[in-house]
Amino acid sequence: MAGRRTKRRLSAVTVIAASALVALAAWPAYLNGKAPVAAAEAPAAAVKPDWRVRDASIAFLESRAGRVRGDMLTPRMLSGEYVQRYRERGDIGDVVRAEQAARISLVAQPRGNIAGEAALAGALLTLHRFREAKAAIARARIWLRDDPGLAAEEAALDLELGDVAGARRIAGAYRDDPAFDVVTARLEEETGGLADARAHVERAMRRADAIYDTPAERRAWLHARAAELALEAGDTAAAGRATDEAIAIFPAHLRALTIAVRVALANGDTATAEAAAQRAVAVQPNPEVLGLLGDIQAARGETAAAAASRDVLLAVARIGDALHVNDRLIALWEADHGVRVDHAYGIARRDLAVRDDIYAEDAVAWTAARSGRWGIARRAIAKALRYGTQDPAIRRHAAAIAAHLGA
Repeated sequence: MAGRRTKRRLSAVTVIAASALVALAAWPAYLNGKAPVAAAEAPAAAVKPDWRVRDASIAFLESRAGRVRGDMLTPRMLSGEYVQRYRERGDIGDVVRAEQAARISLVAQPRGNIAGEAALAGALLTLHRFREAKAAIARARIWLRDDPGLAAEEAALDLELGDVAGARRIAGAYRDDPAFDVVTARLEEETGGLADARAHVERAMRRADAIYDTPAERRAWLHARAAELALEAGDTAAAGRATDEAIAIFPAHLRALTIAVRVALANGDTATAEAAAQRAVAVQPNPEVLGLLGDIQAARGETAAAAASRDVLLAVARIGDALHVNDRLIALWEADHGVRVDHAYGIARRDLAVRDDIYAEDAVAWTAARSGRWGIARRAIAKALRYGTQDPAIRRHAAAIAAHLGA
């Protein structure tokens, strides 16, 4: 009987791993827009609860890794699973493990390992090592030059690095390709085409919803992105609906919960905002949501709770951001609250050196303004606005800087 139970346990793990293989195999088809039914016609599929077996899938792959000399597939799959678990839980250690696993795959097969290079790029992007990520995608594209998914990844990295012209050039070569919906939405958002950005995200969202093997977190992210753009456009009703959809798909989605806080604040409902912020903090003590929580608690007269939230945020800033992935969030919070404004300016400058996009320029402008560097603030905010973005936060910062300078 003991042997039978062991066999059953192994079989269950094998089924889990097979499910992961199927999902990973289906994912490129989603990226390349090869769903068999048009997005406008396809009904939403049931949500696949893949996050519930993530640990088991990773444990299975870890048990297989290194057993076969020259195995490039297992570490590559393991890299993808680590990154997906990070997206679900926020443990940056998983991204470090993902990078290591991808590099092991590339050692096993250095040439023509397109999936290994893509996995490495995904980990490096998450770690904000954008130039290294772009180099990995470039190596992959040597072997598969015309792949829309890889082209979209390169365009997305161009945007992170502030190369709007480069991203636009690549996107233009793949006009109307579904693989470009998400990156085109980001491009449109940065250049003032908010309505078009929302349409592209809507199309990507409907397509993802129609495919059962789309990871639940990814589906929720697209709904959260739709909510974010709706909120940016002042459409709080649509933002609320999209946020509710995202949370229904994946209840612990940090971005969706954070946007839910902002939607509730826009509607004047501080109690709901605080509850959503508490849920988000329980998922991950992210500086953005900790800052929101502290502000809400202070506004509600919860002085001790607000101070505690502030203390946690400062602890995250000091010791929890060793890899600097939260630099921009920390800089903006410190500038907004008049806390360590010179430090805020310093880390905004550091972030600018990593990715010179409009949001980095905005962070430099605002931290410069709050620390009395008004000439730098004027030049940086002009760069942030140079493509015509309608982002409300950037516009608010620009208005405040102009008002001080009498422009």
